[in-house]
Parts: sequence; structure tokens; C-alpha cells
Amino acid sequence: MSASTPTLPLSESLSALGFATDRLFFAMNYQFTPPKATGLKKRLKQNDKAIDVDIACVLYDDDCVIDDIVWFKQLRDKAESVRHQGDSLNGKDRGEQALYNAPLDQEQIRLHLDHIPAHIRHVAMIVHSYNQQPLAGVEAGEVHLSDDEYNRAFTVDLKQLPRDCYGLWIANLRRGVDDWYLTVQQLPLEAEDIEKLAQQVAHELARALPIAQPTATPL
Repeated sequence: MSASTPTLPLSESLSALGFATDRLFFAMNYQFTPPKATGLKKRLKQNDKAIDVDIACVLYDDDCVIDDIVWFKQLRDKAESVRHQGDSLNGKDRGEQALYNAPLDQEQIRLHLDHIPAHIRHVAMIVHSYNQQPLAGVEAGEVHLSDDEYNRAFTVDLKQLPRDCYGLWIANLRRGVDDWYLTVQQLPLEAEDIEKLAQQVAHELARALPIAQPTATPL
């Protein structure tokens, strides 16, 4: 393989991971984290919002073109195969039962794999900071993917992310011939809004597409 040819990290099929279900849960919980303005920011009363972490799923077709984005401003894709269960504004707005150490996801996206349209090849899972504060700034928090029996495919600790990470392409689901394949990406993204984040992922997916070889012309 040429050194200039980009590749995605190694993937595992869902069946190899022991997932026999057609329903997955991409979810997040984190502890309420008030603003910590200091110095000039404190005097100017800037950055006075609590950290607001959001998750999203982006659906791409065979050509890595965005087909749909599911996030708190659009809770369903067109086929209603990917469904956001509602936004948590700051990690505590659902009451005491939504604290980080409680067995409750503050945000959750349900993926009904058997209902995802056939032309969808990739589903990207993204986490981002709505107010552009570092994800690692939360007091505690995690993002995970599980099946309906609470078996987890991965867990990402937000506290372990780089200090300058505001958006992250956590993982990707790719449709295969007879199964879906999961790739844990953990790729920091630089854009500020979900549409631009989705475009960055589209670019990375497209870079990994096989390069078409020119057809030889008969003499």
C-alpha cells in the first residue's frame, strides 16, 4: 500500500464484537460543570455558560456525501431509523436522577440498523461542545455505544481528551455485505458547528475511498 494512501483504523464487525441486535444506543452522560472564568474573562463576565456537550449521528451515502444529520435540532432522520431522544443543556437539566453517577444517559441516539436505508454506507458518531468550551473541561463524563442488553462496544472518557478538543469524531459504522463494521476513530475536529463537523468527516471518509484506476485504451 502506498504511504500516501490514507486508511481508516481497523474495523470489527458487530457480530465479531458479540452484538446480535439490530438496535444500538449511542449515548452520553456528564456531570454539570459551571463556568470557570478567571482573570480578564472573569472581570468581563465572559464564558459564563456551563459546558454543554452534544452528540450527533451523520448519515453518508456510498460517495461519502451527507444524507442526513441527527442531533438535538433534528431528532430523526428521514427514514426514522436514527432517533435522538432529546437534548440535555448542561448535564443537570433533567433533575437529580441525571447526575453523572446515576444509571441514566442524559443524551441518547438510538440506531435501528435494520431500518437504515440501503443507500446509506456510513454512520458517523460525533460529540461536540455547543458553547465551544473544551470537552475535557467537564468535571466527569463519558460517551459510549451499547446494545439493548447494555453490552458496550466502547467507552470514551471526556476527561482524557486533549485540552484543545471541542469536537470529536468518536466512531464510524460502515455497512458491509452482511454486517455493520465499527471503527473507533477518536479524531479531533476543528469546526465550530455540526454541519461543518459533518463536512470534515465526509472529507476524511472520502480520502479513504479506493482510488479508481484508469482504464487502459486498446491500441
